[in-house]
Amino acid sequence: MRKRTCMGIMLAVAVAAVCCLYIIKKDNVLLCVENGQPCISVRTAQSENKVFLWQDGDGEEAEKEAAGFFFLPSCVTGHKIRLGDTGGSSVRIDGQLCQEGDAFAWEEGQKFSIQVTDASYDSHTYEVGFMKSANIPAMFIDTASGGLDYLHENKENEETGRICVLQADGVTEYQDELPRISGRGNSTWEFEKKPYALKLKEDQPLCGLRESDRWRLLAIWNEGSRMGDKIAMDLAQALGLSYSTQGTWVDLYLNGEYRGIYLLTESVTVGSGRVEINDMEKTNKQKNVSIEAGTAKHYEEEDNKGFLLEDGAEVDGGYLIEKDHPKHWEAEDSGFCLSRGDLFTINSPRHASKEQVAYIQNYVEEIDTLVQNGDPAVWEKLDLPSFTKRFLVDEIALEMDTGSTSMYFYKDRGDEKLYSGPAWDYDNAFGEDSDSDSFFVNYGETIVNNNERLAISINWYQKLYETPEMQQCIVEAYAGVLPFFEKLLDTGIDRYAEQIRASAAMDDARWESVRTADNDMPRYKSFEANVNYTKFFLANRLNCLCARWGVPHEAFAAPASGETHQVTFSVYEGVVETVEASDGEPLSSAPEYDGGVYQGWTYRRGGEPYSSYIPVYEDMELYNAKWE
Repeated sequence: MRKRTCMGIMLAVAVAAVCCLYIIKKDNVLLCVENGQPCISVRTAQSENKVFLWQDGDGEEAEKEAAGFFFLPSCVTGHKIRLGDTGGSSVRIDGQLCQEGDAFAWEEGQKFSIQVTDASYDSHTYEVGFMKSANIPAMFIDTASGGLDYLHENKENEETGRICVLQADGVTEYQDELPRISGRGNSTWEFEKKPYALKLKEDQPLCGLRESDRWRLLAIWNEGSRMGDKIAMDLAQALGLSYSTQGTWVDLYLNGEYRGIYLLTESVTVGSGRVEINDMEKTNKQKNVSIEAGTAKHYEEEDNKGFLLEDGAEVDGGYLIEKDHPKHWEAEDSGFCLSRGDLFTINSPRHASKEQVAYIQNYVEEIDTLVQNGDPAVWEKLDLPSFTKRFLVDEIALEMDTGSTSMYFYKDRGDEKLYSGPAWDYDNAFGEDSDSDSFFVNYGETIVNNNERLAISINWYQKLYETPEMQQCIVEAYAGVLPFFEKLLDTGIDRYAEQIRASAAMDDARWESVRTADNDMPRYKSFEANVNYTKFFLANRLNCLCARWGVPHEAFAAPASGETHQVTFSVYEGVVETVEASDGEPLSSAPEYDGGVYQGWTYRRGGEPYSSYIPVYEDMELYNAKWE
């Protein structure tokens, strides 16, 4: 009898727990009213976060009765939303007056009319749609100011705030005060969808990545498939390139505003779990109180710059340096210029003493002399495995900025060699970026040729590529990483696509009007077409590299459905020609035109010039505009 009573109690407790869990899940989404506007409150057992209605427009346009979206995070379960706190306003949904606690069911693709009337009978009606992410975490950040104007005014501006990270299943992984959020990036900062840098209170693992207090949120604006940076990071790890960064996708909400899908990544910095070399910045701060006090005197000479410190005599290492673009270099605190004109930023120590700047400048200058002279002794100064692996990441990705910016190297204390890496910044890679001569969509090109084209690019790849040591190492490392690509093209990219498909759809809806106004659309309209193009570029690129380096391998296959698509060529007077093209096949030719009158065939959607390397994965239109 006692056993049955105990079993009954245990059963009752279990049922109660299940019911409690059900109630939390069922009621974790509330429609509330804040400042006269509808918003969604997403509640879990550990946290509550707001999602505000996004409307296409700002200022006066946002005040109009206009269509908008609630972009919901992955953790939202079911389609039922209950009415919560309305702040004294009455709410009608599709004409039906609702009371607190009433529920309605939403469906994607369906619009709801939500009318909010305050105590003074001022009424606004919102035509609202719902979209929901799936499979990826959500990051909610609220700035101390409650706005983004100051943050977006200049990427150097910083704000404090609060951060909450919700896993896809609704578990609150992390929430705390946020000491700093700021802008980051160079060319990517110029887009409407901004990238950000975060500083946490302490080291913390986020979303399955290694722990750190410094994180980056990449806007992946240029990536139609949203996979370029992620694939490059995966490739660097597959090659065994030391200190390779990791990344994973998140939905970002700033002050309740959905900002889109981002790639949360580890930062390139010196520290445990990052670039693990002697931290001279830490040593400099310990020895020089002027750094912490903000009074360290900065100096700048013709070919180097840094700080005049009380004690900067320790010079051996470690150093994290970056080959940088002239415009970016100007804004940095510490750096140097080689006699041939190549500019390097000293990322660590950031407050480099005059002695330290001179040391690393002379050290790199000696290496450059060996490189330029073709001296075999260069491999006594350069780490061959890391240079080979980093070269392969750059070569396979065909990243347009390689050699000019975001190219990192490091030297540790007590080690005479310079190492290449970590690999970083691949948002213009894997055929995503084109130019007037189709260089970056030409899967048969080489990064060496690209570096020769750019006057600001360091020429080390050109000089080292033909050395027998690097050639042998390239072939061995490339052959060893082909199984990684077999899995990636077979199932990996499809798995990534399934993971981010819903979030990519929300991102497209959120930013479509901005992209349209700026003529800055992804190459293809559909997410699936953009994903297929990533596979297409990779398959053809790998086949070309196998042939170039004599590595036997069964040909990688690009996706092709067997369907046909309509490709229209038009000028302002009207349609010139419409042709049918096979799915996954590039166009073999385009109609001729008078170059004295017309500028050249251009893809209507992406605004890039026609290229015989771009395959057809959906109906496409090309136009030809007259010279002005």
